[in-house]
Amino acid sequence: MRRALEDAQARGQDLNDVGGDLSHRALTRRFARGRRGAEQVAANPPRRIKTTRKGRNFPLAKRVAIWRAILATRPQGWKQGDRAPFGAIVEAHRLAAAECAELGLAAPRYRSVYMLWHRGVPGPDVLKALRPAP
Repeated sequence: MRRALEDAQARGQDLNDVGGDLSHRALTRRFARGRRGAEQVAANPPRRIKTTRKGRNFPLAKRVAIWRAILATRPQGWKQGDRAPFGAIVEAHRLAAAECAELGLAAPRYRSVYMLWHRGVPGPDVLKALRPAP
């Protein structure tokens, strides 16, 4: 019986199925429950939450602005694992915030600039955007 109930609910999620051949009341209720869920999802599709937490990326323009500021303030012979010169990350954050303001984007958090500074190198899409056009 449990399998039949699960099948009725799955059939209810198919908006093309009318469910007219269901003979038992419990099957009809499960069909209706599946239909309500499917209609809710159709009416309110799940939206992707815009966030940068847990590894999600900023928009490309913002990443380019941050990396442009980092590369402008980072010493010439910098290698991953080196310490940042005093005030360099603060200056990079200030430059990135100013460029983001010009672009109409929200300013990056200091922690974002700090983490990207110590990550080492920008991603390939950012490198491509940073290269001057020929």
